[in-house]
Amino acid sequence: MPTIYPAVLTAIVAVFLIADCGGDTASPSVDPTEEPTAIVETEATQEAATPPLWRYVNSGWVSPSNQQSANAFSRELRVAVITTSQELENFNRTVISKRTVGTGTTLSRAEFPGSVLLVAYLLWLPVQGDPLSVVGLEIDGNRAVVDLELDEDAQGREYPYLYAPMTMVTVDRDKFPSGGPVEFIFRLDGELQVTLTDTLE
Repeated sequence: MPTIYPAVLTAIVAVFLIADCGGDTASPSVDPTEEPTAIVETEATQEAATPPLWRYVNSGWVSPSNQQSANAFSRELRVAVITTSQELENFNRTVISKRTVGTGTTLSRAEFPGSVLLVAYLLWLPVQGDPLSVVGLEIDGNRAVVDLELDEDAQGREYPYLYAPMTMVTVDRDKFPSGGPVEFIFRLDGELQVTLTDTLE
């Protein structure tokens, strides 16, 4: 009678135990009466950023001819609202431009009478670069609030205090109400504020 080795007996017992317990790789059972779960693919919709109401026209450094009320120690914000080519020519005659950043493309954005040109410059600020810019514009009826920002980390050649940082943007005329004057409030860093009223005619 043949002899059964202990190793063979152990192997046979192990096979029976694995078959009885199902092992660790048991497949999940599927109930044929259950409806398959639908996988819904959702695409993340990314809303496009709303473009600002204003468009860049020009910036740089200017020296106004009527500077009697300001000195090297003053901090005065001056503004202008321009609606015609004649008003733009008059403004250009009142300031001496030291350096401008605008190009032919940006300068052509000020087309009258369909545009309103907003100008602001700061007396006197001896800093580097071109730091003044429009960062916000809100129009509520006959009231428009223009927020300005002064970049403290501007880079570039340093200009003397006689040249004030200037920025110029254009806004479509149809963004403003057709009747009555519009009150423009220019604010710089929440500190300086200038109010100007214009009929936009």
